[in-house]
Amino acid sequence: MAKTVVFVTNQYSCDRIIYAARIVAEETKTELNIIEILDSEYELNPQAIDYLYNLAKAVGATMRIVFTGDKLAVMREEIAQYDCSAVVTGMPSSHDSVLYDLWKEFPNKQFHTVDVSGELVDVACNRYATA
Repeated sequence: MAKTVVFVTNQYSCDRIIYAARIVAEETKTELNIIEILDSEYELNPQAIDYLYNLAKAVGATMRIVFTGDKLAVMREEIAQYDCSAVVTGMPSSHDSVLYDLWKEFPNKQFHTVDVSGELVDVACNRYATA
C-alpha cells in the first residue's frame, strides 16, 4: 500500500502536522507513517515524544523515532525507501532549509507543508524544481 510519510521533531506543536497528514492520508487512501527526527536543533523533550507517539496511535499511524546528525540524509532515505506518494512536513524555517533540497530531489512526490495555524499547503514548486 502506498504511504503518506510525515516528518516531525520532538515538539508538542508538531501535533498540527500529524492532524493535517491524517487528512492527506485519508484523501489519498494511503497508510500514514510518522518519522520523528531528533537532532541537536531541539532539546530532547521526552514528554513531547510520548505525546506525539500517543497521538500517532490515536490517528492510526505508525511512528518511528530516529536520532541523527544528518536529518536530510534520513529524510532522503525514508522517502526513497517507502512507497510514498505524499510527504508532509512543517514549513521551511529558513532559506537554508533541507526541504528545498527534498522538493528538487523528488519532483514526483506530492509534498505538503503545514503552517503554524495547522493549515495544509500544497508545495507546487517541487513539480518545477528540475526545470
